[in-house]
Amino acid sequence: MSVIKNLFHISIQADDYEKALEFYCEKLGFEQMFELNVGQFREMLDMSDGKEDKTQWLTYLRIAPEEYLEMFNGAINPPEFQKEKIVRHKDSPLESFALGCDSLEETIQKLKERGVEVTDGYITDPNGARIRLVERKGHEAKADRLFNSLAGVSLYVNSLEKMEKHFRGMGLAAIEKTNGSVKMEIGEFGQYVELLKAPETVATYDDDLLGHIAVQICSVTDTVKAWGKNGLHCCPQPFMRDVKVPADDTAKGNIGLDRCEIIWIICPEGNKVEVMVQPGNTMQQEWERENPF
Repeated sequence: MSVIKNLFHISIQADDYEKALEFYCEKLGFEQMFELNVGQFREMLDMSDGKEDKTQWLTYLRIAPEEYLEMFNGAINPPEFQKEKIVRHKDSPLESFALGCDSLEETIQKLKERGVEVTDGYITDPNGARIRLVERKGHEAKADRLFNSLAGVSLYVNSLEKMEKHFRGMGLAAIEKTNGSVKMEIGEFGQYVELLKAPETVATYDDDLLGHIAVQICSVTDTVKAWGKNGLHCCPQPFMRDVKVPADDTAKGNIGLDRCEIIWIICPEGNKVEVMVQPGNTMQQEWERENPF
């Protein structure tokens, strides 16, 4: 059985933070949960310079219970913490991420009524991120909600073989395969990671539209040990990728600002995967309890 519970969130770095926030909340119906600032981020990493910095850093938007969009206000990365403009690199790995709905036909009609253009089953956010619309069974919700799940993510890759091997090592299973793609099931709820052979070389960047993807697990220790047996290692932070979390009973993560226990794993082509545990008192869980889906 896979140690991964679900695809937890997709992280998007927005160049126009307020415009993107309006799009996702007003047009798509996501709910803004909580917001964190740069000063809090500095303190978490023990990199505070003593100056108060309330620059918006990130916000969580609920798609469905335990399935979120994490949106950053530009690219703000340690150790400089300077806000950088987001670039929609032509060689970006992100093809699209997918949102699930009960009825594709009804959802497309409602989106058009809200002024959202739908082309061949895709919509595009203000920063250029492609969003695929799929019909799938998801969380039960009120009738006025457009989406019931974060269905999956599609990534362009240079080597299908290496990337498939990596995700197999993480416990994903291939469910569809062609000469130019492999779709892999992630977690317990039928979400997917789709790997697409890139027509031209792709590369990862700190200032790219896609920040990272995140998966939810039940135990850091069990996960790190299971992945270690498959030749994979985790690191404390993406900028500390050469520091290995020990693949034994001493393995533990860092406690993030949202009170999740967090480690990271870096794919062979540099894609960042945040690995998260919700121990029961996280900011996400508190918000979910106060705001039932």
